[in-house]
Amino acid sequence: KAGNKTTQQLDFIIDTLLSEPTIVLDSTDDSGTKGDNLTNVNKPTFLLGNIDADARYVTVEVQHGGTKEVLTATKDATGNWSVTPTGTWADGDYTLTVRVEDEAGNEKHSASLTVTVDTQITIDVIELVNDNGIPGDNMTNDAHPQFRVTVPGDVNEVSLSIDGGVTWVKATQSATPGVWNYTWPGTVPDGDYTLNVKATDNAGNTVTETLHFTIDTTL
Repeated sequence: KAGNKTTQQLDFIIDTLLSEPTIVLDSTDDSGTKGDNLTNVNKPTFLLGNIDADARYVTVEVQHGGTKEVLTATKDATGNWSVTPTGTWADGDYTLTVRVEDEAGNEKHSASLTVTVDTQITIDVIELVNDNGIPGDNMTNDAHPQFRVTVPGDVNEVSLSIDGGVTWVKATQSATPGVWNYTWPGTVPDGDYTLNVKATDNAGNTVTETLHFTIDTTL
């Protein structure tokens, strides 16, 4: 009735925008061919990108073998986001998706990233092909010993040495997956030898095995 009036002001922000995050395997843990998302690291680190400054929650969902794990990402002093599993991962495929929520409640998910953890490598069989004495005694009268190495199909290099690893030669992959061959081109003198075989797979794993053999060309 007295005609008094008052005015109050409320400042508010409308925020409907949120960038779509990205995720990549840290290049230092990408142990095979760069960009193939294959690693022999069982606690790999992932780098997150395109994270807005007002992000409130940044998590990474990991799917593996029918199970789900949610990891919380961390931001370093320079503003870069990353995530590393809390425990070691078993060999296999893992699919990761980033979820970001900002202060306004907007939510975005990244495109999924699938990586393969591979920490195992074996050499299945090493054979002296021209073993012409008693079968399996690894003795030959051929001064050009021929070897066959059988390995898993993901092995991409097989090297051999008969001088204790001072010099290495590369075997040739045959038409049969996992089978590699090498014949010594020069004459190898009579004597007892230790063949070292080194195999490397696509994930960067390396293993070395040995075979003892004898060359005897005299009677």
